[in-house]
Amino acid sequence: MLAKLENGIVNVYNENDIIIGGIKTESNYKNAEITIGEKRYQLSREKWNTQISENGEIKYNLKSNSFSGNTEILETERKITGVFGLKWATKMIDNQKNTLIKIRNESQFVNKNKYEIEVSSKDVTDLEIVTTLYGHLYGSNMKTQAVIIGAIAGSGALIYFT
Repeated sequence: MLAKLENGIVNVYNENDIIIGGIKTESNYKNAEITIGEKRYQLSREKWNTQISENGEIKYNLKSNSFSGNTEILETERKITGVFGLKWATKMIDNQKNTLIKIRNESQFVNKNKYEIEVSSKDVTDLEIVTTLYGHLYGSNMKTQAVIIGAIAGSGALIYFT
């Protein structure tokens, strides 16, 4: 599967190049909208908690760990976690730690807003795929912010001592 940014929406395509859904986020990731077919889901994040709702009805409650960054979907006990290694960046696992979905940027060095998605289980829904993509995008954004803050802090320290 492939996902790519098109007109402000990251669209997800299946193996037959048919769109299965998309996600549109705000730059701060506090709010997002997922579209899958005719269904529209709203994501709202408040600190370490995110709710995914459809027409006001909550479908999923996501709880992020402030230390590890891992996110658990409370209703399913599935988790969105980082992958330690060079090839994949984000994965969804079940409560027995089986990998269900893996996502990475198409280019490891330059963000081209294209993402490769590998689904390892037939039990995964389109909503879970796009939710995992949201976790990947949010996690990547947080890492970028940490690098920028570190660079600013580091350069400030250098300026201070020179």
